[in-house]
Amino acid sequence: MIAVMRTKVQAQKVSDLTGGKVLLDDGKPTRKVALAGDFEQYRDALESVSVLFGLCDDTGEKAPTGWTVTGASFELEWPKDPKSASLIRSHFGARRVAYNWALAKVKSDMEAKKRDASYPSTPWTLEALRKQWNQEKDEVAPWWGDNSKEAYASGIADLVQALSNWSSSKHGSRKGKKVGFPKFKSKRKDQNRVRFTTGAMRFEDDHRTIVLPTIGALRSKENTRRIQRHLAKNNARLLNCTLSERWGRLFVSCQMAVRTQIVSPSGQSPKAGKAGVDLGLRSLATVADSNGSITIFPNPAPLRATLTERRRVGRTLSRRIPGSHGHRRAKAKLVKLDRKAVYIRRESIHQLTRYLVDNYSEVKIEDLNLAAMKRSMGRRAFRRSVSDAGLGAFRPTLTYKAERVGVKVVVVNRFFPSSQIHHNCGGRLTGAKLAKRLTCDTCHVEVDRDENASLNIRDWSVISCGLVESSALFVPRPFGTGGSSDDGMTHHLERACKTGSNTGRAWRGKNDSWTSEHEVRDENLVKGASK
Repeated sequence: MIAVMRTKVQAQKVSDLTGGKVLLDDGKPTRKVALAGDFEQYRDALESVSVLFGLCDDTGEKAPTGWTVTGASFELEWPKDPKSASLIRSHFGARRVAYNWALAKVKSDMEAKKRDASYPSTPWTLEALRKQWNQEKDEVAPWWGDNSKEAYASGIADLVQALSNWSSSKHGSRKGKKVGFPKFKSKRKDQNRVRFTTGAMRFEDDHRTIVLPTIGALRSKENTRRIQRHLAKNNARLLNCTLSERWGRLFVSCQMAVRTQIVSPSGQSPKAGKAGVDLGLRSLATVADSNGSITIFPNPAPLRATLTERRRVGRTLSRRIPGSHGHRRAKAKLVKLDRKAVYIRRESIHQLTRYLVDNYSEVKIEDLNLAAMKRSMGRRAFRRSVSDAGLGAFRPTLTYKAERVGVKVVVVNRFFPSSQIHHNCGGRLTGAKLAKRLTCDTCHVEVDRDENASLNIRDWSVISCGLVESSALFVPRPFGTGGSSDDGMTHHLERACKTGSNTGRAWRGKNDSWTSEHEVRDENLVKGASK
């Protein structure tokens, strides 16, 4: 068994404790340690160094470690004491100052390097930049002692990550949209946040109090027992806490490693069989299972539901004088609508993914290109609906939940024409650009587009469409679902791309699947619905 540590220093410590051998690459030590015999006899030694390690066998196949990184977010009360509230905002500003200082240092080194190639520039690492900060902080920020050292380390670490993203994107090793060079952060545009990785971080036994370094005790509006009970039993390690301000409210996001039962996603469990999920806009998801039943989850479309009210409040806000009481009141109303839409969108994704992992042993999903969908279709209303449904959060949320309980997630090939093939006879389906019902050219049966697609996804296999490979699953770090990153009115565009239609208009038909409860239909209705 090979243990993969986060740093070479950790790998050397594990080697000293276990007697394992640090593997070499071109004569240089790596982060991998070869362990002889059963791994369980070395578990305590590895966990004494770090619980964030990976395991793999000699062939390179990954093995479960027994630890799962997860997180939780809680809303906090702003301290009534003005000094305490000012201290929190001071930490936000300290992080921003350290970030801007480090960025200025990097840019000055780059300019000096251009003039003189032998100039000794500071490496773009957290250790090097933090060491340089400690040497200059008395001149740069004489007030640095008023805040926790973690505030400055947080800003420098964020810059190091931004530089790494830019460098990877520049050299083509980072997928996705091109990442630009980091820019200086301003108080007006930057989100207020600070991350703590060391120091006095704890959850009190009253399930309401969270203690952070220097800032002290903060009162939570929510019960914290889902984290505190793991920490009390020593079944979890608190990794970091991020304090942030959103919508004028205070939040803390905690990331921790939890000891979990080792479960392999074999797809064989006492739960029901396979399920195919077709995501869309008329309905959030159409689920077809092995029993022949079809379950439809409605799309709440929270942005569309509040669009008229948002426009009215926006007009009111534009007529108010900035800084006045009326301006603050109108802005608070707009923020409330934003917050409500985010929470509704997030809850709908959690309900859908929880239903899937609780009822099925294998779930097949589409590989949607959401970024391309939001760039296409011409109509702004359509692109807005793509972002409204929140489909971008579906796949990562389903992935981490499925890993915890051993449910197998299969990603269908992106170019599989699920809405172009009639599930019953295999004939080609034709119809209007984004029509809800399509007609088979072979048997002349009219079928529902979404229900037919979900059945095809359920029965998809590599053999059914040739030797093609599905895209790799994206396993994210636990995070809260944001508003703008949730993507939505996707299903219609995906179907149009698969059928080769040139769709330039948004779908404006009657939505007969938007109900307060998801509908359950029988597969026979899909197969036998005649024109």
